[in-house]
Amino acid sequence: MNYLVYLFYPALAVLLLVGAKFFKAGEWNETVLSYAESKSFLGFAAIMILFHHASQRTCAPWLEEFRIVHGLDVFVYVGYLFVAVFFFCSGYGMYVACKSKENFFQGFFLKRVVTILIPAVFIWTVFFIIERIQGMRISRPFWINTFDYIWFIPAIIYMYVAFYIAFHVIRDEMTGILVLLIATVLYGTICFFISPGSWWYNSIHLFVIGVFFARNREGLLAKMKKNYVPLLLGSLVVTAVFFYLASYYYQILEFCKIPYQSLLYNGLFHMWTELILQQISAMTFVLFVVLVGMKVRIGNKVLAFLGTFTLELYLVHPLFVNAFAFMFVNDTGKPIYHIRNSFFYVLVVLALSVPLAFALSSVVRMLRKKWDGK
Repeated sequence: MNYLVYLFYPALAVLLLVGAKFFKAGEWNETVLSYAESKSFLGFAAIMILFHHASQRTCAPWLEEFRIVHGLDVFVYVGYLFVAVFFFCSGYGMYVACKSKENFFQGFFLKRVVTILIPAVFIWTVFFIIERIQGMRISRPFWINTFDYIWFIPAIIYMYVAFYIAFHVIRDEMTGILVLLIATVLYGTICFFISPGSWWYNSIHLFVIGVFFARNREGLLAKMKKNYVPLLLGSLVVTAVFFYLASYYYQILEFCKIPYQSLLYNGLFHMWTELILQQISAMTFVLFVVLVGMKVRIGNKVLAFLGTFTLELYLVHPLFVNAFAFMFVNDTGKPIYHIRNSFFYVLVVLALSVPLAFALSSVVRMLRKKWDGK
């Protein structure tokens, strides 16, 4: 048993809570969802997603038994919850920026889309080169099979384009939100038929919710203050229960001794059930995070630093998660170097991912400044 890996749990708590300010009864954090606080929490969320992907290469239950090294088990299914925070903050921030900045839509696609594509294409190219050098089998569509984590890029670009149409082309806000909602449902419907799994679309609806929350911030926060305790407990319970049901669906059926001939074992029924449970738990988890943020103001230098390059960190870390796992991307890919000890595995992934992600973000920021100047 590798006990060192459990040091990460208190370390993550320290990372999140050092420098935090706790508010007393009757007091509220009026800066909740501010740019600085959102960026700090997104920095933490990016680290949690890194642990999530690392756990899927070390202790996921679908791995062969001899591959499994326990220790990161808590992170195996939590990825979509933290991706939901990303979508929510993206929608929230997009609306706030749209209303507070002059000429927000000027150069929109250059600043919003191209700056996303630069690090994405760079990392995809690195993946592709390594796979070709190793002579790996790459099935079609090769751009997905080469870098499955890249699904987030077309998803967020799609939502940015939908936002542009909804709030720049259409301009009427209520109609715009309706268009955004329709676009989200359309995206989810398409992904249901063509994607490899629900993680492609189980949290994208939080972008629309983020826009709606930003538009009605004061009224919603006032209602949340009046019903704080029930909402806090309710969101925590619903998130925990629905997350557990979605993540351990078949184990629950087996525990309850449900016969295999039951409708509950039908694959399509399971897909719909899992999706609905994940979508609801994603919403209640974000609600819980906002509610906690109303009473706890987080922020420290490390989180602020990580918050400056969350997208790049999301894109970069899978390269090292795969490079040092037992296989690179798929079963035909040999790892660069297999680190079986999960503590050192995560440590190396962190040590390499953070500086590379920061370097990529520095290049993107430099380009963006040049474009802003023009």
